[in-house]
Amino acid sequence: MEKTATTAENYSPFTLNKVAWTFSAQFYTDREEFNQEVIEYQNRIYKTNENWKPNEVVFDFPELQIQYMAWVKGASDLLENETLIEEDRHVFEEEPNEEEDDMYQVEILAKLTADNGKHFTALEFLLKTHNQQVNKELGDHVFFEGTDEKPQLIEGIPTCYIACGS
Repeated sequence: MEKTATTAENYSPFTLNKVAWTFSAQFYTDREEFNQEVIEYQNRIYKTNENWKPNEVVFDFPELQIQYMAWVKGASDLLENETLIEEDRHVFEEEPNEEEDDMYQVEILAKLTADNGKHFTALEFLLKTHNQQVNKELGDHVFFEGTDEKPQLIEGIPTCYIACGS
């Protein structure tokens, strides 16, 4: 029987939901540098890095989408692999929110592809999720608080919501 995106065996929430991270404007190109930053952050927050398992497979899919909330100035802030959720697809036809520095609050879907074409490790997933948000304004919701317990299918692609706190 073929694995589907909705079976629990395709996802390991325990690793990601026990990891602390702060999204920032720094774009990482070096995986090992990013990994060291995550280790240091775990040690600062938890006084240990035992919950950070960078090589653990957390999504057993070759591609998936992440969904997250951000403030953008316009469609030009969306990256090539990003679209807005259905409810927000026409938001740029309206005037931006003056109270939010003329920005639009939107929910973004970003399609990610596993480097090995098979699955995502915790390191690859967190790195790609971090880099996806670098050019966006997250307000005070910059702290990674994990993902959904189980990805949902949106437009046929496993999708998980990135929970961010303040």
